Amino acid sequence: MTNRQWFALHSWAGFAFAGLLLLITATGVLATLSYEIQYVSDAKYRALTEREGTVAWAELESNLAGAYPDSHLLGAQVHQQGYLAGEARLMTPQGFRFVFFDPASGEILGEGEWGQLSRYLRDIHMYLSMGTLGKYIVTSTSILLLLSLISSFYVYRKWWRGFLSAPKGLAWKKRTDWSGWHKWLGLWAWWLTAVMAVTGAWYLAERIMYDVDIDHYPAAPTITHDDVQTAQSARSLTELVSAAQQARPDMDITGFFYPHRHHQVMGFVGQNGATLVRDRANRVYLDPVTAEVVSTQYASELAIVARIADTADPLHFGNFATGSVSGWLVKVIYAVFGLMLTGLVIGGMRMHYLRTQRRDPHLAKWLGITGSISIALSIAALIYTSVVFSAYGNDSTSISPRLGDIAGSTKESGSG
Repeated sequence: MTNRQWFALHSWAGFAFAGLLLLITATGVLATLSYEIQYVSDAKYRALTEREGTVAWAELESNLAGAYPDSHLLGAQVHQQGYLAGEARLMTPQGFRFVFFDPASGEILGEGEWGQLSRYLRDIHMYLSMGTLGKYIVTSTSILLLLSLISSFYVYRKWWRGFLSAPKGLAWKKRTDWSGWHKWLGLWAWWLTAVMAVTGAWYLAERIMYDVDIDHYPAAPTITHDDVQTAQSARSLTELVSAAQQARPDMDITGFFYPHRHHQVMGFVGQNGATLVRDRANRVYLDPVTAEVVSTQYASELAIVARIADTADPLHFGNFATGSVSGWLVKVIYAVFGLMLTGLVIGGMRMHYLRTQRRDPHLAKWLGITGSISIALSIAALIYTSVVFSAYGNDSTSISPRLGDIAGSTKESGSG
């Protein structure tokens, strides 16, 4: 390809759907820090102390039983960053509730509804709140990022000399100033651009595999019960956690979800020191009625495609560091370079406008068909997400026991 062709490809990939790219990169920055933003906004999102041992699951269940006796526990999770509160999911007589708790002590810190800032940002960033279609639209932009990244090294000759050549100023109407900043930001943010492009392409491939029924991840086992067992609720969380810990003493249990049907297993997830994997890479599957171990899953034993699936999220969102300081620092680094990537998109849009304005000052000429579509789609996604993100779409109580019944049985066993 000639220099002119590389430049044309770079310009098209960067601007054709720039409005959509801008929305995705900007919400990605905010989504990376969404839990930290919540942490600053309200004390209920803050852990009281950083835990040094296992999560206080038994204490949490006891506290929930006292505070929400008529509710059912759906599941719970804690974050790798020790300064963040854990999140328990309850189905109460009034509907769904998040209950935030201190992972070290199980103390309840507050409650909230489904619609949180983190939910809003992740819904719009991951799929524009448009289901499967939105997922395809968002993940397809990874192809544009890849094209922009590859072509940039041909457009910007001797690019390695530009790392320390920061632009001196930025005049709003001076295209050469915008070009200088665009190149400099692109050089420093190239690694994050590559990570976002590659992981985004993986999400696209993963979505395709899912939709065409290509097995790429170990499926959860199923179980059978007799009529008596089918009429029973699941065991208490305390009993089930104990069974899971005995089956996987190497695993720090960080989350679980009660099943909604009796033929479904209950899965516990966590970390065991494996490198760059999300919690679900390690699992213990239990029969929720009998507390018997059905099977286990180790990150180290996953096939290559499944391992990639569990590595993509930590790399994409920068939430792989476990310590309070390191966890916060990695997220900030991702956010700073994410701002650079967002600045790249803005700079590219501005340069394209200044170049187009000389020939035709009309806005429609600058945007073009694809640009107009991406702007309209972005505005629609923002509005639609604002309307629907707080709606919880499942009113099932799962097969978990009523929390008040757990409290009652505990008192009876204690008095006996």
